Amino acid sequence: MDYSEDARNFYLNEQNKKKRKELEEKYGADYNKVNEDVPPEIESQFLDNIMKFEEASENAEEVSVWEFLGKPVFKKISELKPEELSGEIEKVLDIYAENQINIDIIEKDEVSDEDFYKFITEELPAHKFFGIRVEGFTTNFIYEEFHPSDKLDAKNCVEWFIYPFLERDEDYMKTFMADDGVLTISNKPVTRKEFAQSIFALIEDVDEVIEKEIVFNEFSFGEKNKVDADVILRYKSKSGKTEKDKTISFLFELIKSDYDGFEIKSYECKRIIG
Repeated sequence: MDYSEDARNFYLNEQNKKKRKELEEKYGADYNKVNEDVPPEIESQFLDNIMKFEEASENAEEVSVWEFLGKPVFKKISELKPEELSGEIEKVLDIYAENQINIDIIEKDEVSDEDFYKFITEELPAHKFFGIRVEGFTTNFIYEEFHPSDKLDAKNCVEWFIYPFLERDEDYMKTFMADDGVLTISNKPVTRKEFAQSIFALIEDVDEVIEKEIVFNEFSFGEKNKVDADVILRYKSKSGKTEKDKTISFLFELIKSDYDGFEIKSYECKRIIG
């Protein structure tokens, strides 16, 4: 039977509804369509892949990454000349990619080629995971998941504090603030409420943030953990609704959190431009 385009799309949309319902009933997954612009045939393929993934997950067995890769033989780092290392890393990453595994480093300047090569040929191959092979899906590993980075954790802490700060979301800000009795401003102990009110005063004239960027300038870790960062804003002011630019330069002191990562202990507003 020949269907018009509208009839064909209607049919596919009805089938997709059934697929979403089946996924919800079988796996408790909510795959409600969120973008009406997605063509129904594309959504149909996506839902088919999700179903394959869920079915494969049910039957997945825990294996080492090395077994999943087909037990390849990697050259030992002692066998490689320094100038050969970069090329060998690419060869090893190709083996991972052929087996639907992606590996990334977030703080690339902190990881040497030697350390990364050892990671992908010695450490990660011994890692156990539930290996799944489904077309269109990949397994992703991040170096920092195995080797936490103070620099990355500090960036995350500052970003997750600044973004709700710009939205004046005090409750969410507090998630990344130290407890009362630990927080200080100019070495003076303050409550969380006082800390929030103090920092909100820096954006008292901001009505709506149009663009925002955080530029990290310097990090220091040790007895005191400090982050020097600029918050760059384009915003509409409360007076006149005109667009303005502002740069706030902060020096944050962080402390280790009981739940990994850092918390904000204190801040210094070094300067405001704009």
